[in-house]
Amino acid sequence: MQLISTRIARISQATPTIKAFELEVTDPGFKYLPGQWIEVSVEIDGEIKTSGYSVTTSPSQRGGVGLAIKSSSTHPVTLWLHQAMEGDTLKITRGQGPFVFVPDMGEDIVLIGGGVGVTPLLSIWRFVRDACPETHATLYYSVSHPDEILFRDELEQSARKYTHVSLEITVTQTCEGWQGQTGRINKHKIAALNAPPNTLFYLCGPPGMVDDMEKFLRELGVPASRIIFEKWW
Repeated sequence: MQLISTRIARISQATPTIKAFELEVTDPGFKYLPGQWIEVSVEIDGEIKTSGYSVTTSPSQRGGVGLAIKSSSTHPVTLWLHQAMEGDTLKITRGQGPFVFVPDMGEDIVLIGGGVGVTPLLSIWRFVRDACPETHATLYYSVSHPDEILFRDELEQSARKYTHVSLEITVTQTCEGWQGQTGRINKHKIAALNAPPNTLFYLCGPPGMVDDMEKFLRELGVPASRIIFEKWW
């Protein structure tokens, strides 16, 4: 697959463990669909190392692409990125993978994500917010601690501003001061969404979580054809 040169335009500490990267892309051949991932290639000790990361931004955002990457003590590309500086260059591919949403797929979608597994769901949610007013998207986001909520201010402000996107956040650890939902996402919480029968459900996170969510949905009568998932190992 063709590699496209890019530079890191901005790096921010999005949560205590996750850095957000804005990559400047000028190549007209670069494209991706909401929910896809890209391969990132960097040179480490004279060798090219490559890894895949989900895009967090919407394709309707021009001129760049966003990533949100959790720190790792062992993953070479992630280590390189967490030590990188603004202005550093790297190479990326176009968007890949079947975990996508396009407007003609449905008018109601629910996006269920755990931890950093929310990243491809953010791309879909932002795309619906910015470019698909005829679609309603609910993001159901599970995190261990409120400090680990990615782009919290943006998500909450958007959910207040736009009627066609909704946000549900639940925190799985006991946290003083948190006034929102607590505990893991379960069948009862999903049922409480009262999603229309034609809703598409997108699941992304660790394999165990995705398996549980799929089981809950099937128990609620959602057909397998309306469940789309991506497991993060």
